[in-house]
Amino acid sequence: MSLNTLKKTIPDPRHYDVIPPDMDYSYFEKPGSHSPRFRDSEYSPVNAWWFAECALLAYCHPGFARMAYRLAKFDNFRFFQGKGTECMVSWNRKAVIVSFRGTELKSSSALHEIKTDLDTMPVDFELGGKVHKGFLSGLEEIWDGPEGLHQFLVEVTAEKKRRPMWICGHSLGGALATLCFARMPEAAGLYIYGSPRVGDQDFVDLIDHRPFWRVEHGRDPVPMVPLDIPALDFNFKDPGQLIFISHKGEILKERPNFSLEEHKTKRLQTKEEQDAREKEISSSWTDLFDKDKSRAVWNKIDHHLQLSWDEWKNHLKELHEGMGLIADDHQPIFYASKLWNALLDS
Repeated sequence: MSLNTLKKTIPDPRHYDVIPPDMDYSYFEKPGSHSPRFRDSEYSPVNAWWFAECALLAYCHPGFARMAYRLAKFDNFRFFQGKGTECMVSWNRKAVIVSFRGTELKSSSALHEIKTDLDTMPVDFELGGKVHKGFLSGLEEIWDGPEGLHQFLVEVTAEKKRRPMWICGHSLGGALATLCFARMPEAAGLYIYGSPRVGDQDFVDLIDHRPFWRVEHGRDPVPMVPLDIPALDFNFKDPGQLIFISHKGEILKERPNFSLEEHKTKRLQTKEEQDAREKEISSSWTDLFDKDKSRAVWNKIDHHLQLSWDEWKNHLKELHEGMGLIADDHQPIFYASKLWNALLDS
């Protein structure tokens, strides 16, 4: 079977509901052929894809998620829920997976989750630095107490001390995962997808030396917030090692910089090419009155007009994609499906 037949079709938001939960998506494709490398401390394409699927799965009903994990050979499952915070923990003898759900616009708790997102006031974090008040409050909903997430993670880690624990999440879930990772020094690593900034430089310094990858896609606006505005004393910083997914599905190590000057240069080059085509057509203008040659001239004119129109459209598209932010780029299905396709290409 060719790789192209295994690749996922990237959904078109005009015809497919890209807002999670998504229970039509095929989770954890070919688990035997593409098994996670839980002991890798370096970036791993298979891990990046696998944890993106966990982050997408976190939006689903816990009963559905439990079944999906079982099919991936993770037989144990625990669900934690607060007012707006949800976390799924699944484990087997090889690893413990902790995945946090992001803001679910279709849920009854959406207003509470949006309030969590917007409560940006920096507050002290107990281990150092300042963090987003709303995100910290969200984690606290499920953290403490004998039945809380913290006590459970301590116990499940103690059962098998050499078993790695990985933490992940998308959007708000990525922010909660980052705070959980900071509080769990025994965690093997962290993958976050389309996550907002969580804390200041002192907080980032607490975790940046550990295996931690921040994945961004295209023009997803969420990783740009809260804005780094010194005048407001937020000073939130980007944490982790950046992995960038382009619209074409390329995996990069930095955000592409869009240059308006570069765009102008390309536009001038195209204009010169268009002028050259027009000059060539003008030199054949008298042939329009020649019955045998006129068809060829009209074909040249038609080709020139169509090509020029396409060139203008491409320039406008590049300008929009280069300078604008695209809300649909934030949806977790794009992270999971494009990382899967990139894995097949690697």
